[in-house]
Amino acid sequence: MSAGGAPVPLRERIVRIWFLIDAIVALAPPLYWAADGEVTPILGLPAALFYFVAVSACISASVVFAYWSGARGGEQAA
Repeated sequence: MSAGGAPVPLRERIVRIWFLIDAIVALAPPLYWAADGEVTPILGLPAALFYFVAVSACISASVVFAYWSGARGGEQAA
């Protein structure tokens, strides 16, 4: 055990890492897509639109997982 208290559970570490990845990906979009001039569709959507839809889905999934993980661990929702 560390001097700072109990070790952080695996689920909480996963949530923290997932949130960190979400922040990096959401705050650093590939801006070259906007300046490229070439429209490359991904699943029928322009690449930039697909990127933002995928990022928002990932962020939403991380929030739902964090809520589910906290509820399963016995934490109360505020």
